[in-house]
Amino acid sequence: MKQRRPLAALSRTLTTLATCASLGCLAWPALAADKPEPVVLDANFKASEQAGKMFSVAEGKALKDVKRVAVPLFSVEFVTADAQRAETSGFAAAGRASATTAYTLKGVEEADFQAITTTLYERFLADLKDAGIEVLPHEQLAASPSYKKLAASGVPSPIKSNSAITTAPPGMPIYGMNKAQTGGTSSGASLLGAFAQMGAGFGAVSSGMDTYTLQQELGAAVISVHMKVIFVQLTNNNKGFLGRMSSTASVGSTVQPTVASATFNIMSATGGVLTLAQPLALDAAAFSAVRKKESSTGEKVGLVAVAVLGALIGSGSTSSRDDMEAVADPVKYRDIVGGGLGTVTQMFVQRLKAGE
Repeated sequence: MKQRRPLAALSRTLTTLATCASLGCLAWPALAADKPEPVVLDANFKASEQAGKMFSVAEGKALKDVKRVAVPLFSVEFVTADAQRAETSGFAAAGRASATTAYTLKGVEEADFQAITTTLYERFLADLKDAGIEVLPHEQLAASPSYKKLAASGVPSPIKSNSAITTAPPGMPIYGMNKAQTGGTSSGASLLGAFAQMGAGFGAVSSGMDTYTLQQELGAAVISVHMKVIFVQLTNNNKGFLGRMSSTASVGSTVQPTVASATFNIMSATGGVLTLAQPLALDAAAFSAVRKKESSTGEKVGLVAVAVLGALIGSGSTSSRDDMEAVADPVKYRDIVGGGLGTVTQMFVQRLKAGE
């Protein structure tokens, strides 16, 4: 009888997470106009003051009396490519206009992303210990039958796609909701892809039940962490009725590293989820240059052919595409992005220590 309330809380938490994963509400690949405005991490940002404001809490008692923890899952997704398309309706001009802007991240590689994640994880565990919270050693965690089952259901790090790379500490598999949340950008997601993501989200519910069993075996709160970093914010300037009535189409862009989302899933007696309420915009000095990508001969011929075909048809429609590259300074990128992610984990530890 005593387990009904924790299991009910667990069920609500898992259902919320699975639904969010399927709808993409736990990660913001490109910050649209209806998303919360980013908070700038600058000299005026005080983590101790912002810790109580920067998170949304799904379960009010999630942090209550958490004194002993295990961290079996810790991953960071780095978006490496993104694109946005804008178009008009065609009513205000002879034909429709469309514009596409695509960005690719250059200057940093898998080794840089891995170094940021490994250092961040070690710092997170150290901050937990400094806050007076007992952190179970990995050996004790690895010996648990439930963890072995969870690890077997996961995939090794890194997880790579055409638009992102997700890394975890060395030897830590990525499973459950963390795996479901990966995937890079969603600007051009198809309906089939959306259903696949939904299936992954609800499939992660079973791992949530195993995590509940793990929590019981260890006698400790189980914390899973997933964060996402983007490098460019793309805006469809023709969004909405008036925008689509315009005679020109355009996409706005801001090249700036940003912690777009962070999810801390806490499996304790009650269970709960903390998510970053607003994106955290970091110093743009992480990038040394923003430049146009040099088109290959085949790409140039293709663009000319499309333009000629449009003229022959006489539709009056126009189309443009900008392929851009954001070039990161690897040393500054690792320092700035690692520091920004560290600020997020520090604020979480402060909330955990305060128990609210």
